[in-house]
Amino acid sequence: MPTTAQADPAVSAVRAALDAAGHELSELLVFRPDLGVEHLVVRYNPLSSDTWDLEEEQNTAYAKTLRRAGWESAVDLGALVFIPDVPAPSTAPKTYVASWRIAVDDVDDAQQAADEARARQLDPGVTESLWTVTDAVGRTRTIHCSDPDLS
Repeated sequence: MPTTAQADPAVSAVRAALDAAGHELSELLVFRPDLGVEHLVVRYNPLSSDTWDLEEEQNTAYAKTLRRAGWESAVDLGALVFIPDVPAPSTAPKTYVASWRIAVDDVDDAQQAADEARARQLDPGVTESLWTVTDAVGRTRTIHCSDPDLS
């Protein structure tokens, strides 16, 4: 029977991101302090820690990994990694947000950059295909899509 932590998609996503980066899952704790809270805590397992320095070093590494994996709100507080504003476990697992990113050079301000990006988006000859896709629990991946043969 799954525990609450196992059933929580955000906890599972954080554990998967840390595992994919090579962190030893048996050495860390990932949990919601209470079912009603909207944040997660990631902590180096204190039972396997001989020194405070090692615990702090591990939690700093976890925070860096989670930021790289798209958990931009991961905060390193030394003794733990705190991830605020995690989507609730009831969020539909098949909900995604896809955003198109493009680098716009030689512009004077944000409005001009947005106008240029919009013009490129509407240009049928532009084949930008890099997308950032974020799932319902906050995991972010960058995906390069292949354009169909338009000939």
